[in-house]
Amino acid sequence: MRRTLIKIFLTILTLQAFVVSARAYSIKLEIDLPDQYIFLCQYHGFQSLTIDSTKCKNGTAKFSGTTTLPQGIYYIRTKEKKLFDFLFADGLNLSTDCKEPAYHLNVNGNEASKSFNEAHKTILRYWSQRNERTELLSVINLWKGNNVDTLKVQNEIDSLDKFYLDFLQREWKKQKKNDFLSGLYKMAYAAQCPDCDQLSYIDFSNPELLNTPEYSFRKLIESYCWKNISLFADNITTAIANAEHLVQLTDPKSEFRKYILNKLVLSYTTINRGYHPDIRLEAVACYLFDKYYKDKPWWMSDYDYTVMKWEYDITKSNVIGLQGKNIVLPDQNETERSLYGLKSKYKILVFWDSECEVCIEKVSHILADYPELKSMGAEVFAVYTEAEYDQWKQYIAENELNWINVSDPEGVGTYDYDYGTYKTPRLYLLDENNIIIAKDFDSAKIIETISKHAN
Repeated sequence: MRRTLIKIFLTILTLQAFVVSARAYSIKLEIDLPDQYIFLCQYHGFQSLTIDSTKCKNGTAKFSGTTTLPQGIYYIRTKEKKLFDFLFADGLNLSTDCKEPAYHLNVNGNEASKSFNEAHKTILRYWSQRNERTELLSVINLWKGNNVDTLKVQNEIDSLDKFYLDFLQREWKKQKKNDFLSGLYKMAYAAQCPDCDQLSYIDFSNPELLNTPEYSFRKLIESYCWKNISLFADNITTAIANAEHLVQLTDPKSEFRKYILNKLVLSYTTINRGYHPDIRLEAVACYLFDKYYKDKPWWMSDYDYTVMKWEYDITKSNVIGLQGKNIVLPDQNETERSLYGLKSKYKILVFWDSECEVCIEKVSHILADYPELKSMGAEVFAVYTEAEYDQWKQYIAENELNWINVSDPEGVGTYDYDYGTYKTPRLYLLDENNIIIAKDFDSAKIIETISKHAN
């Protein structure tokens, strides 16, 4: 009898567990959208993940699933735009309109979600007002407005910042110690606080804090990197130490380690990226890859790792501050010429192709400045990267390129990896000891570039 009762009890528990898991999340939404699919998304680290989709029909929609969603901030979007953020809780009922969905959002079903909703609206208003005044200040400065206007707008920005920091401090202290919302507001505070020890505001033991919107974890890390890495491009040892300090605060097996390492390496690698704070900071990316990516990390696919390793391989030898590799190749007269053999104070290393319009433009800039460059103690070492040798020789003769011109007819050179010539043109400036002191600079400002390093 006792065994029978135990079996019945266990069966009931199993069924209850099934019912709970089958209702792992259920979110209802009322919104005056035209009939269309909408999407449930999650903030995570420096990414946004699409979790689910459903049809919004006759102004109503419901998201539901059998998997448990982690605690965090989620948002709902259409194909075209984000509608609003919310703190996830099972059984939420949400309602808003299309005009201003984030500001008109009503939340029912969970007190913490209601609390976040009201605080989030205040945060959105702050950022909207601050961005508006920051843009106004930029316009005033651009048009050289008077000091009275500049001071007035700057005071308004300072006042907004003080309100925002006071508000976030109150919000995190209202929460239970070390709970999710407390951590979210603390990180948002530290992201905007000019003088605080920013990293001390992150609880690296709680991976759910990765599930926070742009103004929290993401902005905090970006702010730290700017202040402690990007601004130390002229002191690369300190920049690397500050990057290493951030990494060491994370557990090797944690999601924090994954997102922070990837953020750092990708931020300071120039390949295929439209934004790069300072090319000297490639040294940070190479240091981190060399230490943490020698073997494929647990979180990376084979493809992503292969791409990242390729980027490292074609960058590691041409980081600013390193001695550039020697190049020994024949010139147009089949006489071998050596980069190290140049006895000039500065060496301008150019990789180019006579069929590349951008290359021709860069070469033309250098040619126009060549007499003055010679007087400054600079010499040009131009490496032709393609195989049309007759065309190359003809171009040299017709345009009187009277510097050192070399090519690689036998394909024996390693300059493609040594100097990353996956693209052309590429420009490098080396000193008399063959130390790389500048790269990928504006060829129209080559004299200015040399003068800056001469002082």
